[in-house]
Amino acid sequence: MSERGAPPGVEYLDHVADVGMRVRAGSVEDLFRRSAVGLFSLMVRIDAIRNEKRREFVCRAETLVGLFVEWLAALLADKDVGDLVFASFDVEIGEEEAGFELRGSAWGEPLDPTRHEPGIEVKGISYLGLSVGREADGDWVAECVLDV
Repeated sequence: MSERGAPPGVEYLDHVADVGMRVRAGSVEDLFRRSAVGLFSLMVRIDAIRNEKRREFVCRAETLVGLFVEWLAALLADKDVGDLVFASFDVEIGEEEAGFELRGSAWGEPLDPTRHEPGIEVKGISYLGLSVGREADGDWVAECVLDV
């Protein structure tokens, strides 16, 4: 588990071999944004990341659960391919005939191990225990297991 603690709206859950994450937010867009912050907060010291580079993302899926995985997986892939770490995110989600579309941006910079203090390396997002939905009070909640 991360020694840095969880960002607002994010809770890391005990899991046998991986890391569980529960995220709460007032809107579905904020839920996806906070989930990205939670993901990168596990991997690096997120407050040390400068917003020097911007990446654009478009993700589509039939369900919000599928879109959630596509979004986080796209961020992980960009991190791995571009050796970038992100700290700030913007997300817009729309419903379309075939499901849902996310248009998002992520700001960050190349990984600097000295300054960013790498923590847990996340390899992927598992469908095990995955849920995205709205609670009775109107808040959005997502739960997932991060493969580490």
